[in-house]
Amino acid sequence: MNSKDLFNSPVENGARIVLLLAGLARELDLDELVFLDYAAIYSDDFQGGPSLHPMLMNRLAELVRRREIFPDAIKLFTSKGLMISEVNEQGVRYRITSEGSEFAGKLSTEYHTDFRRRVSWVYENVDYLTAQSRTIYKVDRAI
Repeated sequence: MNSKDLFNSPVENGARIVLLLAGLARELDLDELVFLDYAAIYSDDFQGGPSLHPMLMNRLAELVRRREIFPDAIKLFTSKGLMISEVNEQGVRYRITSEGSEFAGKLSTEYHTDFRRRVSWVYENVDYLTAQSRTIYKVDRAI
């Protein structure tokens, strides 16, 4: 797999999902994963410091794209035992496993380190981001 194949691949997205789950230490559903990943990457849009990815026109469309591609990443990382899915009264929720936490700790590239810093910012601002997600999605649902 060359670097071009990694962009937006299940491996890249799955690594970010595992870092999110590890850093937030909570169960999340698919929509929450998608939005919080987006907020971490485009943190500047939410007064969270410089964004990790370059600013693109129509970047909100990435929320739709992530909703389409995250299931493959979740399936891959679940099959490797790095995360699990559970169904409860809130629907399908995902959480990290101890193996996933160990894996997340080993992700040490500059990109992963930068993303991890942004996940810490997401953790500290989850209430604010929840309100932002409601505005963007135009729904009244807590993360």
